[in-house]
Amino acid sequence: MSIVADSNVTIAHLGIVSGIIDKLGICEYIDRLIPKKRSHIVTHGEAVKALLLNCLGFTERRLYLMPEYFDDVATERLIGEGIEAKHLNQYLFGETLDAIAAAGPTELFTGIILEILDNLLHGVLRLHYDTTTISVTGEYDQELNTRLIKLVRGHSKDHRNDLKQLVLCLVTDQRGIPVFMEPLSGNASDKKTLIRTIQEVRKNFNTGEKVYHMADSALYAAKMVQDLGSHCYWITHVPETIKEVKTILKSDVEWIPCSDARYKYAAFDSKYGGIDQKWFLFHSEERHKASIKRDIEKIEEKLAKSQTALNKSLVNGFACENDARLAVERWMSKHKRYILSDIEITSGNKKPSGKVGRPKKGEVLEKWYSVSCKLALNQEIIQKEQAIMGRFILASNDTTVDPNTCLEYYKEQNAVERGFRFIKGNSFHASEVYLENSNRVAALSMIMVLCLLVYSFTEWVVRETLKIEKKQIRDQKGKPTQRPSAKWLFFMFRRVRQIKEIDNSRIIVRILNFTDELRDIVRLIGPHVEKYYA
Repeated sequence: MSIVADSNVTIAHLGIVSGIIDKLGICEYIDRLIPKKRSHIVTHGEAVKALLLNCLGFTERRLYLMPEYFDDVATERLIGEGIEAKHLNQYLFGETLDAIAAAGPTELFTGIILEILDNLLHGVLRLHYDTTTISVTGEYDQELNTRLIKLVRGHSKDHRNDLKQLVLCLVTDQRGIPVFMEPLSGNASDKKTLIRTIQEVRKNFNTGEKVYHMADSALYAAKMVQDLGSHCYWITHVPETIKEVKTILKSDVEWIPCSDARYKYAAFDSKYGGIDQKWFLFHSEERHKASIKRDIEKIEEKLAKSQTALNKSLVNGFACENDARLAVERWMSKHKRYILSDIEITSGNKKPSGKVGRPKKGEVLEKWYSVSCKLALNQEIIQKEQAIMGRFILASNDTTVDPNTCLEYYKEQNAVERGFRFIKGNSFHASEVYLENSNRVAALSMIMVLCLLVYSFTEWVVRETLKIEKKQIRDQKGKPTQRPSAKWLFFMFRRVRQIKEIDNSRIIVRILNFTDELRDIVRLIGPHVEKYYA
């Protein structure tokens, strides 16, 4: 038998990705909402599938290198019959991104989620909200009347204030599966975005089950608490800037152990914003020790900076000795961590004009006072501050919620943060934005979140199936596990390839390096994936 030229191509983990895309109905939904009107080879749905395969392909290929990327991919098997690498070019993807922008990235993504909603609703639903910024490079068309978002400078969470950006609002469930996304202009406000997003998500998730909405302290303000009311349950971290919080953090309380031995708590009732709430003051021993360690490491550096700041505030001198002492006292009243180890006030004469040099004959000089002082650490205050480190307050308007449940649910906020790390990570092409049209950037943000949807849904399906069937697979260290990461699963399939051979004028397709171990994993995920390795 002879091998057909250029038929040795990769399938790898892309068969899993294609199967999950099919299971979620992404291509069918997109083709139904934005069908191509004219003659075409690749539909918008298939183009989106190709983008997802590229984004989840563990490569660093750019959008304009698409055809080269697919030279080594079994495109007909994974995307559709008759589709070749040459069909997958920048013009195709540009047209698809324009169509997504015209239909609305948020609307399209929400429609896909609503199609699979029954698969996601299991017990108490916890929704986690957050925003991040994605920096972009290059020049962008800024015709505001036709643009979904404005790519402008704003508060950069990546500390790239030199670049324009967009804001990506993301909502995930407790498993890290995204259920809502929205691209926003680069200067969008977190506080305004969060309340509007919660209200939008509540319209979509009309379920009889209890739903908790969770976000960081940006959610917590009197007006936002009032707007959400008492029937939309939320859990959030209460900011330490609130006067009542400062008092509670410093108070002596009777601690109650949590079910997690690393924490203890005290409960308080609150009516902040006019809404009945439960506040739980938690103390984390690990966080307490880590905070003290960081404080000790930086204490000398902070002392030096404070000394410099005090010296600058005193550099111009004073009209009288009393003014000099008052200036020092005012500064010290705002910096309780320090005490004066030494203070010296000296007097001298200067010209009224403030100019330097020898005074003219008969020129009247003014008396002025300068201050020099040394700071030392106020150990009593520092010990009091360190004693309350590791404390934080969680609040909920569900006054029946258990403190252990409240803590457990809020700690799942890491799910949305993991989602952002995934989208912006170096392992996936989804983090790259090299487009010249702000509408296409907004559309590409939907592709990024679709990547996260496919990845996290794959991970959840495999873990749930292993749990139900009471089976295990090996992890990176060769030990059995029921909680493999999707990234590890993808890595295990890295050598799977496809070739075509000619045998008596017949073309035979063979799958190489597809072991029994991989076959068992594919069987776990289901028939949507099995067909790509058949």
